[in-house]
Amino acid sequence: MGARRTATRAAIAGLAVGVVLGTARRRRARGRDGSVLGGHRGRAVTVTTDDGVHLAVDVEEAESPEFAVVFAHGWVMNRHCWHFQREALKGRATLVFYDQRGHGGSSAGAFDACTVDRLGDDLAAVIEQAVPEGLPVVLVGHSMGGMTIMAFAGRHPEAMAARVAGVALLSTSSGGLRDSRFGLWGPIGRLAPVVTPVVFDRMLARASLIDRNTAVRTRTNLPVTRYVAFGPGARREHVRFVNDMAVATPTEVMVGFFNDFLVHDKSTALAALGSVETLVMVGSRDRMTPRAHSDRIAAAVPGARLRVVPGAGHMIGLERPEAVNRALCDLFDRALPKHAPAE
Repeated sequence: MGARRTATRAAIAGLAVGVVLGTARRRRARGRDGSVLGGHRGRAVTVTTDDGVHLAVDVEEAESPEFAVVFAHGWVMNRHCWHFQREALKGRATLVFYDQRGHGGSSAGAFDACTVDRLGDDLAAVIEQAVPEGLPVVLVGHSMGGMTIMAFAGRHPEAMAARVAGVALLSTSSGGLRDSRFGLWGPIGRLAPVVTPVVFDRMLARASLIDRNTAVRTRTNLPVTRYVAFGPGARREHVRFVNDMAVATPTEVMVGFFNDFLVHDKSTALAALGSVETLVMVGSRDRMTPRAHSDRIAAAVPGARLRVVPGAGHMIGLERPEAVNRALCDLFDRALPKHAPAE
C-alpha cells in the first residue's frame, strides 16, 4: 500500500511538473500581443531548385494584390522570424516567406552548396515559382537574407530588372566578415577572428553528436544567442524563440554557411541595386553585422536610405518591429509608383 501511495504521489507530482513546464513553454512562445510566435500559416508551396533542393514556402495571400513581398531570413533562422512583419503587413500585398536551404522545413542539399551564391539562385527560383506572374516584387532580407538578395542581384540581373521594385537590406553585410569581433574588445576581440573558425571546424567534426543532444545544445547556445543577436532589454521569449530556431538548424548547415561568410564579398553586386528603391537598416547595438557594414552598403548604392535603430541588436525585426514595419511601408510607398508600367 505504501509503495502504491508513493507511486501515485510521484505520478501526480510528475503531472503537475508537466503542466507547469507546458505553461512555461506556452508563455515563452507568445509574443507581445499574445499571439504564438511562429504560429502563422498560409498557403504551403514547395519550390524545387535546379540542384534538387526542396524549399518550404508559405504564401500569405492578399485579396487584390498590387505587389508581392518576398522575405529572406538570416543564418540559422527560418521563415517564422518575420512574425511581426507578417502581422503588420498582412492584406497589403502577397507575402512570400520561405526557408533557406538547410533551414526550417527546407532540405539542405550538398555541403558544398552552402554558399551565398547558391542562395541567390534559390531566391530566383522562389520568385519564379511562388510569386504570381506580373506582380512587381519587393525583396526583404535580414542578415544572410540580405546577402542572398545581393547575390540574386549580381547573378540574375535580368530578373532583377524585370521583377524587382524595391529592396530592404536589414542587419547585413556585403563583405569583410572574416575580421568580425562580435562586439568584443581588447585581446579577446583580437582573438575572435582567429578562434571562431577553429571552434566551428571542431563543431563540424562532431556534428552528429551535437545534433543529437538538443537539450544540451539549447542550454549552451542560449547565452550566445542573447549576446550576439540582441541589444539591451531584449524580451526573454524573443531570445528563446531565436535560440530554438538556431538549435533546430543542422550543425553542418550552420558551419557550411559560416565558412562561406568568411569569403563573402558582394561589393560589386551592389551596383545592380542602384536602379531600385533601397532601404538599408541596422541596429546601433548590432554585434553580428555592426553599423559599419550598413554604412558601406548605403554609400555604394545610389539613392539608398540608411536607417539606424537606436539600442537595437541584430534581430531588429523582433526587437523593434514597429520601426521596421514603418520603414518597410515607406519603402513600398516609394518603390511601387516608380515601378508602375507606362500606360
